[in-house]
Amino acid sequence: MKPEQSKKTDPLPLLLLVEDSQTTTALLSKYLGGGYRILHANDGVQAWEMLETNPEIALVITDIHMPNMTGHQLLVKIRKDENDRYKNMPVIVMTTADDNIDRNLAFLNGANDFISKPIDEMELVARVNVHYRLARTIRELEASQHALSELATTDPLTKLRNRRAFFENGAKALAMSRSYMSDLSVILLDIDHFKKINDTYGHRAGDGALVMVADLLMELSRTEDTVARLGGEEFALLLPDTNRLGTAVLAERIRSAIEREQFIVGDKIIPITASIGIASLGVDPAESIDQLLGVADNRLYLAKKSGRNRICVNDEGRTTFA
Repeated sequence: MKPEQSKKTDPLPLLLLVEDSQTTTALLSKYLGGGYRILHANDGVQAWEMLETNPEIALVITDIHMPNMTGHQLLVKIRKDENDRYKNMPVIVMTTADDNIDRNLAFLNGANDFISKPIDEMELVARVNVHYRLARTIRELEASQHALSELATTDPLTKLRNRRAFFENGAKALAMSRSYMSDLSVILLDIDHFKKINDTYGHRAGDGALVMVADLLMELSRTEDTVARLGGEEFALLLPDTNRLGTAVLAERIRSAIEREQFIVGDKIIPITASIGIASLGVDPAESIDQLLGVADNRLYLAKKSGRNRICVNDEGRTTFA
């Protein structure tokens, strides 16, 4: 019986058979060859090399007693590795029917199931198919959960983190900052005269402006930063290990980059600018991410009040700390 395939054109699942006996290898290849592509390794060392270089491997069948690296050692290596794809990879161990010691040790090392020698074809095929389908179902569920998580934390238009994700990451960053006495800052940004862009050129142009700004923010930020669209034309950046001077420098770089960028609608170049407020933990009156954003929001208001297309770094409306 062949395992179910999601599409008729899909290749057969790839199975790694780890066995130093040519006779057993030939027999299992005959039994399973109709439903699986068989990749053969003579020992655990060769098997591990194949696992590392063949991400398509969906299931492992291994003997216990082999030269260089035993089946037990291979099991331990698979289960202790940090690669997520090994977490739910089925590993079926071949043992003799009366070898309870090897069975118990294999269970402790993370084996999913056992096949007793001599091999029964129907039992082998049934067990392999069950574990392949179960592992595939788990992978599909994990992929669905990941997709749902992304939907719940991602702004659908700009693909940035959304408000919820910003505050979730902010709570973690705040805890880290307090634990390690490290810097933490935020940037709050608002596109100037955004309503006028929408009213004059249409919502499609407005969406394009939002995406353009989002792309620039991602280009100018670091991997460890959280870049989010909080709503409307408002964006925020969460900056771990960044003091107020570094935050001001980045804010000015962002402002300048947005001003320089050419946003074209039809045959017209539409000027896009942004006003920015910043705040830093420890030097500004804030004990939470919400309060930190509140400080940045007040300074964003001052930047707009002072003429827009500028940054504001303190409550006096200054644009630099110099």
